[in-house]
Amino acid sequence: MSRRLALLVSAALVAALRGDARACSISPPRTHVVDPSMQATDQTPPTLPPVTVLHITRGTGGDQCGFSHGTCDANGVIALSAPATDNVTAATSIGYRYTLEAGSLPQDFALPADAREPYGDEIFLRWTDGDTNSQESIDFTVRVVAIDLAGNESAPQSVRVIDDRGGCAIARGGGSRSARGWIVLALLVLAARRRRLRAR
Repeated sequence: MSRRLALLVSAALVAALRGDARACSISPPRTHVVDPSMQATDQTPPTLPPVTVLHITRGTGGDQCGFSHGTCDANGVIALSAPATDNVTAATSIGYRYTLEAGSLPQDFALPADAREPYGDEIFLRWTDGDTNSQESIDFTVRVVAIDLAGNESAPQSVRVIDDRGGCAIARGGGSRSARGWIVLALLVLAARRRRLRAR
């Protein structure tokens, strides 16, 4: 990771975690809600191309890697592409439903019970991975279905999620991918904090 990128990651995480040192609060993906008024005029299902794994961020012991993320050290994040398109529903309002197709989910990881909407063009699945640099391998396959606002469902796609790398969670997998994962985590924390401030 370049010095400039490392500083950017540090700044994003410090900003995200400042003001709430007791817990790591991350904004959950929006739950997808079907609009019944659209069902009479829209019967065309969305198109879902293959879904890919964009990056995986694992929990880390922080200072053992020379980099601590404070209260978010234990968080794991899997980022998947959100490539669905629809003739009526905007891409950011398409929901994604996940079911386990093969393998075993990591400990403390649960797929959302309801369809969830993406952040931009990415889907984020988050779980408590443990604040340690020694993480278990993960290998499972998720079945993904895209759902538009009228409730029409796409043909399913399957995506395999694999992370069998050892060592420090920050170093493995290449600096740019790991840095991007922590920037994403910081932005999710910031989003949750803004929601709490607006609710006051």
